Amino acid sequence: MSQHGPPDIVVVGLQEMVDLNAMNVAVENKSQTRSVFWVDKIRNTLNSRQNTQGDPQRTYTELAVKYLVGLLVCVFVKAPHKPRVKYAFTDSVGVGVAGFMGNKGGVSIRLQFYDSTLCFICTHLAAHRENVAGRNADFANVFNKTSFDIGHEAVQEVIRLGSMSQWAMGTAAVGVPDHDLVFWFGDLNYRVDESIPTERVLELSKKNVLEELIEHDQLNIERAAGRVFRDFEEGVLDFQPTYKYQPGTDLYEERPDKKLRAPAWCDRILWLAQEPGHVAQLNYTRSELNISDHKPVMSTFLVTVKDVILAKREGVYREVMKMLDTYENNSLPMVSLDRISLDFGEVRYDQRVTLPIVITNTGQVVAQFRLVPKVDEVRVCVPILQWSYHIIYTYSHLTNLFHTYMLRLIYASNG
Repeated sequence: MSQHGPPDIVVVGLQEMVDLNAMNVAVENKSQTRSVFWVDKIRNTLNSRQNTQGDPQRTYTELAVKYLVGLLVCVFVKAPHKPRVKYAFTDSVGVGVAGFMGNKGGVSIRLQFYDSTLCFICTHLAAHRENVAGRNADFANVFNKTSFDIGHEAVQEVIRLGSMSQWAMGTAAVGVPDHDLVFWFGDLNYRVDESIPTERVLELSKKNVLEELIEHDQLNIERAAGRVFRDFEEGVLDFQPTYKYQPGTDLYEERPDKKLRAPAWCDRILWLAQEPGHVAQLNYTRSELNISDHKPVMSTFLVTVKDVILAKREGVYREVMKMLDTYENNSLPMVSLDRISLDFGEVRYDQRVTLPIVITNTGQVVAQFRLVPKVDEVRVCVPILQWSYHIIYTYSHLTNLFHTYMLRLIYASNG
């Protein structure tokens, strides 16, 4: 457990929990069995008496699990927080053989923790030292294709919690960047640039002289150029490269019968925050377990999450709606007539009589008008009536320009 006390959320990601052979990639063979095995191991470890000290409030509950061939991600939350977790969804994206098989790719879990949205993505990207472009492409595919169909109700809640992007998109699904916090981890497979010979990388790694290696780390180079993990952050690499070791030892792989590979920080943890000040990385290190040719990496974060006071939120919501209603009402055209009926009085033969009607725009927006005939009639007025109008511009005390239309109706009696 962390020296900062038991964490509220524990997230574990695995790669190559099964051999990435053709059978395992093509057919669901051992992945589910291995997934259950590892999740049980993790749960039992978290809830061991040594960790919980017999206190039920220190136990952990499994929230979600997702696997894809050799990839696995699982999320556990401390028992007291379980009631404040909802909308947990999972997804997987294969980017391996033929561009979609699961020997490479990503598995992800998203959820709402209190009133903040969190997303956890575990990936295994393209291998080989020279294949930087392949790793960049794998990242882009997982980033763009990962999607969670959380439903309209959940999206509406996201909107109420302040995500205007969902308001604009109008969909029932969310992607990776639609979350308050994103944590991306796994065997990203970025190596030390080939400009440094393998023997030199081995020498510096064994001596724990890291500055030159960090400067030539492919992930650092690609991030600085904006080609991958844009806007993500990563802690300082102050531990030795995590690959490639002789399994069962703490020695880098240099046996004569094995291919000599340059050590590298293949295993990484990065994060993306809508509010950067809401995440503080407390540590970033590696484990000294030696069961694999990789050394696992781990990190502890102190995260600020939202906890909205519902009464205040609804009050603000009502106030905003009231303002919008006022704005909408003020945006409606309004006019007034100085009279609603005309009385020409007694009009003699061949006499011309003129009566004005004043139409005034009393609103704050442009108003348009037109004369229309009555139902079942084609003329606005009988032939003995003629009409014309003049526009007079006046200003109100609010300095808004108003239009006053003087409509003149002329009654000419010709019989």
